[in-house]
Amino acid sequence: MKFLKEQYKQDAAFLRGPLKPLLRNTAIAFFVIVLASFLASLLAPSVLDSMVAYMQAVIDNADIVTDAGGFSAVRIFVNNLRASFMSTLFGCIPLIYLPALAIGLNAAVLGALAAYYQASGLSLLLFLAGIVPHGIVEIPALLLAFACGLYLCKELTARVLGRETSGTLSGVFLSVARLYLTVIVPMLAAAAILEAYVTPLVIFFLLS
Repeated sequence: MKFLKEQYKQDAAFLRGPLKPLLRNTAIAFFVIVLASFLASLLAPSVLDSMVAYMQAVIDNADIVTDAGGFSAVRIFVNNLRASFMSTLFGCIPLIYLPALAIGLNAAVLGALAAYYQASGLSLLLFLAGIVPHGIVEIPALLLAFACGLYLCKELTARVLGRETSGTLSGVFLSVARLYLTVIVPMLAAAAILEAYVTPLVIFFLLS
């Protein structure tokens, strides 16, 4: 317990310190892009059609639906963990800030999904019911992963350009790894369980 408490103490220092501005900017950018995607998808049907086709392809490739027609919490967790980890890993490439693309793409998909409900005459309340129960945990976890990717890119870029850095390279990777193991992974696991077992119940309640 003492060891775990120390890890969370280090996480708190990391979140209040070098990650704080990146996480704040990531959250702002995410929700601005969600709104922009929502409006663009409503105003331009071609944009909405492209986003819907992309979302369908993602769902098909994710293989999260079980043979019984429900959702697999394990598959959801694995897919979300893989996506979040890759978005963070992109930060290991300096200078070009690839994690920003993951932020934009995920936000754009969410906004387009809301627009699809609106354009189809479905209630946005139903959209929220399908997002909020698990999204309240999953979205913050993804934002943390995106911010970690930007942090890695920022630190590696500073080293490439000979600028001041916030610590040793090993310390940078240790902070990110610690946050993943103690915060992001548990949050994604909780979100997967909620998405598989709670979100469908909420949607069923609204439709019944």
